[in-house]
Amino acid sequence: MKFRTEIEIGHGEVTLRPEKPVVMVGSCFADNISGRMRRCLWDACNPLGVLFNPLSIAAALELTLFNPEPEASFRDSLFEHQGITHSWLFDTHTSTLDGAEGATAIFNRRRDRLRTMLEKGETLFVTFGTAFCYFLNEDSESYQNYGAYKTYEPYNTDKAPMPPVVANCHKQPAAMFTRRRVTCGEITDVWLKLAEKLKARFPNLKIIFTVSPVRHVRDGLAENSRSKATLLLAVDELCSKMDFCHYFPAYEIVNDDLRDYRFYASDLVHPSDEGVEYIWERLREAYLDEAGLKFLKEGEAIARRAAHRPIMEIPEQRAAFRNKTMELYEDFRRHYPDSLELQ
Repeated sequence: MKFRTEIEIGHGEVTLRPEKPVVMVGSCFADNISGRMRRCLWDACNPLGVLFNPLSIAAALELTLFNPEPEASFRDSLFEHQGITHSWLFDTHTSTLDGAEGATAIFNRRRDRLRTMLEKGETLFVTFGTAFCYFLNEDSESYQNYGAYKTYEPYNTDKAPMPPVVANCHKQPAAMFTRRRVTCGEITDVWLKLAEKLKARFPNLKIIFTVSPVRHVRDGLAENSRSKATLLLAVDELCSKMDFCHYFPAYEIVNDDLRDYRFYASDLVHPSDEGVEYIWERLREAYLDEAGLKFLKEGEAIARRAAHRPIMEIPEQRAAFRNKTMELYEDFRRHYPDSLELQ
């Protein structure tokens, strides 16, 4: 007798090489999985921060990779509130007390990290969280500069120009924004163009789309379901039209396979540690071969040794343990020179 419906994933069309960097962009789910990879000394990160909707993710990639004047355009997205400088394009990790110069320095570090990782690596994970977007109203204080933002030229389709979308409202008054659920067509119009540009710049690139299992309950459960359905249909269309785009069913793993609140955190919105670990296991099953699994096993063991703190600190034993850890790590790096540096 079976009590749950396990998703048969099998090995995907992409084989990941853990010695190559992996870029993950999108919702907080991307942070969770990239963090799990880093625990195995796999160089993976979300350099753009947490971005929930498809248009904001596309805008951030467009700015950092293809805009001819990225710093000037980034500055157009800045505004100051209570002494803190924020960007409409990014989350609060780009916010700073150091004004436009400080925010631009953070942006440049993120941009350099993204470019370096994509040039070295061959895989980009893109996680869509919600189809609901917030757009700046024309009468808002920031509209004059940000509304002319050059990144949005690709979004001005024949149907109608899009107003500037924001990635994070930064606790500004709701009256400044118009909130609506974008359509499947709007998402695919943007991403078909962007994916082709990414492929042209990085010829070996594979894009793996996921839809975040994190529930946006503030939208209401019915609206959350419609939002996720919109994202799933858009991703399906993108993958069917571009052979370098693929789909990993993170959403279905949580909602149809695990399907139990014990796999959610206490907020009943985010997957629990056990849920994230199970998704991680299924991702390894889909995209890693025996050599990749060997890398992860060795890398995680070394990272755990490095993080170990004995209950009783005996200097001689601690020194011997540390020396052995470094010996293992140096041997590991000889085999995988592009692996993550040990912290």
